[in-house]
Amino acid sequence: MPRSPRVLCCPRGPLFGAAALALLLGCASTEPQPREAADASAPDGADDPVRIKGLAPRLHVHRRRPGGIEELHDGALAHEGDLVQMSYMAAGNRYGVVVSLDGSGVVTLHYPERPEASATLVAHGEHALDHAYELDDAQPFERFVFVTSGDESLDPAIVLDAARRLAERGEAARHSPLPLPERWRQSSITLHKRP
Repeated sequence: MPRSPRVLCCPRGPLFGAAALALLLGCASTEPQPREAADASAPDGADDPVRIKGLAPRLHVHRRRPGGIEELHDGALAHEGDLVQMSYMAAGNRYGVVVSLDGSGVVTLHYPERPEASATLVAHGEHALDHAYELDDAQPFERFVFVTSGDESLDPAIVLDAARRLAERGEAARHSPLPLPERWRQSSITLHKRP
């Protein structure tokens, strides 16, 4: 039986939550990000999910270290017990969901906190999630996926179900997109986990 993942509450004021938020707000890039290609299902980009010129929705993962906080990029090495904080840039999208899948097939909903909760995003700027997450011993990976749907309402339970179906496919969960409508945008960060 897979162990349940640990989600650590960061109520108002904890050092890590405050430090992560300060880092995110104080160090957020003001450089324009490269525009990604229009969604393949949108003819001539008419329904392009890139909502703010030059920006696409993005997920960021930061890890607390003894010397401070570091941003983890796709392919970074992580370990059991690492405490990570996620944040997102909605780039004008109104709705989004953040889930993770690990090498043991465990799927965790990170945002919103419950499947029946609203998936409304903070549309502009970088926004840290309310909870940090402690990585467990599931190897060889932990993948965080951010799904956005523009102005179309997004049911977190649908994203969670898609993540569970993908997790059942083993190694495909490391890199394949969630089986969701193409008009919904997905971005992900995969961490390689070692003991």
